[in-house]
Amino acid sequence: MKHLPHSLRAFTLIELLVVISIIAILASLAIPAVTGALTRGQLTQTLNNARQLQLATQTMALDSFTTGEGPGWPGDMQGGASWQSFCDNLTNGKYLTGPELLKLVAAPGVQVGTTFPPAKSGVQVYPVRENSSSDSIFVSSYNWNNFQALQPTTVPYGDKGFVIFRKGGDGSVYQARQATNTNTLGTVVGSGFAPAP
Repeated sequence: MKHLPHSLRAFTLIELLVVISIIAILASLAIPAVTGALTRGQLTQTLNNARQLQLATQTMALDSFTTGEGPGWPGDMQGGASWQSFCDNLTNGKYLTGPELLKLVAAPGVQVGTTFPPAKSGVQVYPVRENSSSDSIFVSSYNWNNFQALQPTTVPYGDKGFVIFRKGGDGSVYQARQATNTNTLGTVVGSGFAPAP
């Protein structure tokens, strides 16, 4: 009987099981990191969408302030701030189109649909006014609610984090433990409005 050279031997079952278990351990360590990175990326996308929403609204407010035409900030709209009037004024052909607005208010787990105004929203808008301070909260992700602790089941993001964007044009992604920090987040003017996600 011929013996195969040592270099042509196959793996033994034990060696194969050890390699598979090492790969499984490495995968189990990597999955939470990948999931966390995905969530942070989605939060950053919501922050970018909030920035675009703030820019369109600021342009609308500047037109109102300089020419006297248009509704201005959400709190300055005639008849009061509402989701319907906010969406109608933004999409009057000058600031955003309907499909653009649908993209800006979408978030993971929130199906905004194709109807206008959006029947659901991943963000909520606050009724800031022309005379509101620049640290007034203009947009937040829907899971943040006036300095309350985040709920794990709230859409979007649950207790993984939230987004705040202020009237002055700055915003950030925050961790759940920062949800009640009144010194960092800004000033709330009125109640946020948007349809539930």
